[in-house]
Amino acid sequence: MKKDFVITRVVTRDLFRDFFAGIRNLIGLRMRTYETMINKNLREMLEEMRLKYKDLDWYRISINPLTNGSVMMTIYGEHGK
Repeated sequence: MKKDFVITRVVTRDLFRDFFAGIRNLIGLRMRTYETMINKNLREMLEEMRLKYKDLDWYRISINPLTNGSVMMTIYGEHGK
């Protein structure tokens, strides 16, 4: 029997890093601090998914901005036989 699963994480910004990221954004540079933060958390969530649900059928990743520089990352899908 197939079962749904959801893994969600909300990641918030660091005000010190946010200041410098804002300056970089103004002059058109990449916001590497945010990219690093999102990539690190996404890798951790994928590892958690692989450990908990070994019999994956499919999964999707959703990354949505929230207010005040927060990001909600969700992995959802189906597992089981």
